[in-house]
Amino acid sequence: MIPKPPRQEVNVTRMIIYSFIPILSIYAGWRIEKFWILVGINILIGFALGIPIQLVIGEMYGNLVSIPLSIIISIYAVRHFAKKYNDEINPPN
Repeated sequence: MIPKPPRQEVNVTRMIIYSFIPILSIYAGWRIEKFWILVGINILIGFALGIPIQLVIGEMYGNLVSIPLSIIISIYAVRHFAKKYNDEINPPN
C-alpha cells in the first residue's frame, strides 16, 4: 500500500522541475495526488498526438514535434494540478 503524501503546500516551480526528470516526475505526481491522471495524460499525448504526427511527417521529424509538445503539455498539467492542490490546502481569502 502506498502512503498518502503529507498535506502541506508544494513548491510549484519545484514540481515543474521534477516533471522533467523521469523518477522525480513520479514523486511530483504522487506529491500533488494526481499520479494516475498525469500518467493518463502522458499516455494519451503519446498515442493521440505522437503517432499521427509521426505518420504524417515521418518518424524522425515527428519526434522533433511530438516530444516537445508532450513536455509542454505535461508541464502545464503539473503546474495546474500543483496550484489547485495548494489552493485546496490553503484556500485564498
